[in-house]
Amino acid sequence: MPREHSQANLARYGRLMIPVFVILICLQLFMMQLVLSIDAGDRKKAVQQSEDVEQNAEAGLDPVQASNGKPADPASPNREEDPAVTVLPPVPREEILRSVPAAGKKVALTFDDGPSSSYTLDYLKVLRENQVPATFFLVGRHAQKNPSLVTMIAGEGHEIANHTFDHPDLRKCDEKAITEQIARTSDLLSQWSQQEIKLMRPPGGNISPGLSKVVAAMNLRIVMWAIDPRDWEKNKTSEEIIESVKKDLQPGAIILLHEGKPQTLKALPVLINELRGDGWDFVTVSGLIGGEDR
Repeated sequence: MPREHSQANLARYGRLMIPVFVILICLQLFMMQLVLSIDAGDRKKAVQQSEDVEQNAEAGLDPVQASNGKPADPASPNREEDPAVTVLPPVPREEILRSVPAAGKKVALTFDDGPSSSYTLDYLKVLRENQVPATFFLVGRHAQKNPSLVTMIAGEGHEIANHTFDHPDLRKCDEKAITEQIARTSDLLSQWSQQEIKLMRPPGGNISPGLSKVVAAMNLRIVMWAIDPRDWEKNKTSEEIIESVKKDLQPGAIILLHEGKPQTLKALPVLINELRGDGWDFVTVSGLIGGEDR
């Protein structure tokens, strides 16, 4: 190809590219201007929103009510509540607790007389495998022999409660003796569990006027039960325990069981599966009455 012809082509291509470059530069300038305009608009909107929030706060309006111009009222029932959250009515502390019907299809498993060096670990294994929290009413002298079990029960998320130190019939004790039985046990249990001891159960369910007075003074709550399958009886079978619990089941029931019973241990996983299959949930006693479920 002649050299003159090649140079002519290059010159022609150069003249064609100039308009292209000009268009590209114009587009770039346009895009920059557009971005700046949007950014300025966002800043203006943010400033306006900030001013609106300040004005609403001064007028006593919350973000939901601001659009309606209504003042915020913490006691007003107009606010939409989460339907999944159930607020239970408070249970008076002086009331002896047997069940909480307002809790609906929730029950509390409770275990008395532990900790047991022979059975506690097995009970914990069943509860852990089924992800069930429970409340353990521990005897002080047993806990003193097995402090590591107290720590383990609490460490696995269960609630620790007071079942006196020597498991006496408190109807036969004066107020001084009752105070010593309860206070000594609570001190040991709180030390080893790192929990505040809030609940106590009198051995055998034996209550006296002196007990109620002492418990109230110590800011504790007496917990009894709604269901007692009498798992401690001689020759009681695991099937009978399960049948008894299911027969008497009611909303918010507190179920009485005992740690040192092999028949109760055998019944426990079956009982949990059958109740859960019927739609029942398991909580601690504090969870049942609306406290923090451990």
